[in-house]
Amino acid sequence: MSDWEVPSATSPTATASPDAVPDTAALSLRFSQFDETDQRLQIINDQKQYSPIVSEYMKRHWGLSESGFGYNVVAVFGSQSTGKSTLLNRLFGTNFDVMNESTGRQQTTKGIWVSKADGSNTLVLDVEGTDGGERFEDQDFERKSALFALAIAEVVIVNIYENNVGLYNGANLGLLKTVLDVNLQLFQRAGSPKTCLHFVIRDFTSQTPLAKLADTLTGYLSKIWSTLSKPAGKENCSIDEFFTFAFTGLPHKIFARDSFESAVTLLRHKFSNPSDPEYAFQPILHKRVPADGFASFANGVWDRISSSKDLDLPTQTQLLAEHRCEEIAKEVFDTLFVNGVKALKGIEAGKVVEDFGNIVNGIVDSCLEKFDVAGSRYQEQVYQRKRSEFRKKMSTNLLTLYTQQLTNISKRSLEIFTSSLAAGIAADTESGNSQFAKHLAEALAKSEAMFREGASAAKLQDAEDWSPEVQHAHFISEVERVAGVKRKEEVEKMMTSVEKLVVGGMKDAVIGKLNEGGSSMWVGILNSFGEAVDFGVLQVQKRGQGFESTGDEIDGYKATIRWQTWTGLLETLNKETTDDLMLGRMKAIFEARFRYDENGVPRLWSLDDPIDTFFQVATDDADKSLNIYAKMDVPLKMIGDYIIEDQRFDPACVVIITSQRLQVIRDRFKKDAGNMFVEAKRSMVITTAKIPPWFIGLTIMLGWNEFMLVLFNPIYFTSLAILLGGLYVMWQYGMIGPALKVASAATKEVVGQVKGELAKNGIALPDFMDFDKADEGEGARRKESRKKTTRKQSQREEDGGEEIEMKSRE
Repeated sequence: MSDWEVPSATSPTATASPDAVPDTAALSLRFSQFDETDQRLQIINDQKQYSPIVSEYMKRHWGLSESGFGYNVVAVFGSQSTGKSTLLNRLFGTNFDVMNESTGRQQTTKGIWVSKADGSNTLVLDVEGTDGGERFEDQDFERKSALFALAIAEVVIVNIYENNVGLYNGANLGLLKTVLDVNLQLFQRAGSPKTCLHFVIRDFTSQTPLAKLADTLTGYLSKIWSTLSKPAGKENCSIDEFFTFAFTGLPHKIFARDSFESAVTLLRHKFSNPSDPEYAFQPILHKRVPADGFASFANGVWDRISSSKDLDLPTQTQLLAEHRCEEIAKEVFDTLFVNGVKALKGIEAGKVVEDFGNIVNGIVDSCLEKFDVAGSRYQEQVYQRKRSEFRKKMSTNLLTLYTQQLTNISKRSLEIFTSSLAAGIAADTESGNSQFAKHLAEALAKSEAMFREGASAAKLQDAEDWSPEVQHAHFISEVERVAGVKRKEEVEKMMTSVEKLVVGGMKDAVIGKLNEGGSSMWVGILNSFGEAVDFGVLQVQKRGQGFESTGDEIDGYKATIRWQTWTGLLETLNKETTDDLMLGRMKAIFEARFRYDENGVPRLWSLDDPIDTFFQVATDDADKSLNIYAKMDVPLKMIGDYIIEDQRFDPACVVIITSQRLQVIRDRFKKDAGNMFVEAKRSMVITTAKIPPWFIGLTIMLGWNEFMLVLFNPIYFTSLAILLGGLYVMWQYGMIGPALKVASAATKEVVGQVKGELAKNGIALPDFMDFDKADEGEGARRKESRKKTTRKQSQREEDGGEEIEMKSRE
């Protein structure tokens, strides 16, 4: 087992040779025994081996694997025994081992340790100190570890003492020069994230202002930068294009403890509070490596660094090939590729580019041809790798457009599907024969063939990751959705059409049965309902076949049409049994029994007719008819043969007219029937009281002179003509009766007032002028007449019964 240092309560640190290979199984076992409260991990040990359990720590111990880009990385860099670990513990709440000064000044941190900051998603790297006596003149590890920290961290804290500012080795400027040079060649490219060098000046006394110290350090760094070998085309770039700088002074930890703690608190705030104006983790510093890929990223960086000798990896030839091939690829991409892609921008607006496949293949071929001309001059292995990467980059960029092209093709194919299906449905509407399933299959075949053809023509050659299956699946899903919606609409239309046909035909028959009335009315109505249901079931079964409906769906259609027919019947019954209609039916039955005889001849009433009996019989018949209409008087089974299985059926619905409505209708009918009875009584008096002919002749003889006077006198004649004309108009418009009632009411009112005035003076009105007594007498006479008529009718019935009995005995 290699020399790994991990916090463990059960196992001591083991040692192994520098070339030992980590035992992953053993390390995993030890990881399961880790103290879950300890956040530390030795990511690189002092034998230059990368830990194989970083991914496990990211997932299980630090909980960062699902954080995406929501994490930061900070590292510390500086000479050994300068309080780097102590500073990190104070700033980030970590628990890195610190030096015990009472036991001597020796190396505390071996290799590179990493821990998660307390309360934030920040990974903190504690790098082994430089210039340590333990490694003597071996500076390989300190250079590589510093380079590793600079490559993966967003912020590198450079820990130096104030009295070392201005010194070349004391301020680690020599090491920085080497590290910056290799970092620039290996990892830094134009457009790459910057790295912040945060100089923390320890034992700061403020005698030299911090700004002056910062100027001194930036001046040295600029001088170092000017001596570095820059990438081609970047010879004149400044250090600010790749790095940012920050400076913080910390007073002496022991002799100025309060000031030291205050300064540490302010510095901690810069690393933990994003709202701080000097917040350390700026977006331009993030390496844009997702949290779940951090372990692989860091491993790859370390492999690249550790496998070189004297930091000569890759070789200068490889470095030049890497750099130039990337520059050539970038130049070709930014010019030829980008300009070529502009012709495809219409895709983003939803347009289908008809010649998409030929265009993208032409763009890729042209770019690779130009890349080959310049790139083939460099190292073959690097050139071929970079060529493959460049082609993959173009393919990746074009894949988005290809996906959009497929989306547009999918939309167009969906439109073809929709229009083709709509045309078939329209043809069915004209013919009246539904073939929805057939039209659906034809529309799907046509639209899918169009999609497949378009997707095949748009593909880039040798692009294995270009597949239309995802968009095709989405297209089929949309087709199924649209087809489902259209099918549902057409089924609803079919059901509505059948309902109108069935209910409309049933309605006329039901209304006819209602108008006929009679004791067999409900049986006839239910028979009509049953015929309508049978017809509707046959129709939906026939039309449902055009949708390729399943047996369960057909059963559902049948149940629906049964219920719709039943509700249509109830709606028709409710509309045709309103109070006014039922009152009209009762009056018609009453008049047929009361005003007409059994032969349908109108009755001319005489004093001898039993009008009260006829009235009672007609009233009873009308009331019986109302009772028939009030309730569907048929066995429930007769209804149940069609809809009783439906849980919505309520037996109470067989009551058509409620008891409250029945009473209202009866009250209205009694009033109208009473009026008819009074009119009949009056007609008896009119037909009985005839003027004798001799009286008419005597009147003409005695009034001849007066008649001549009126006829030949203009004034009398005009007055008579106006009077007769007015009476004629009133007769024509039926106003005689209302006028007489008004005159009678006015006369009664006048007599009433006269009677009241006379009563005040103690004078009684004569009986012949007292209309109230006259009305009472008339009412008594009418009542007596009805009693006599009833007695006569009873006597006739008794006589008739005796006569029948005598005949039967004979």
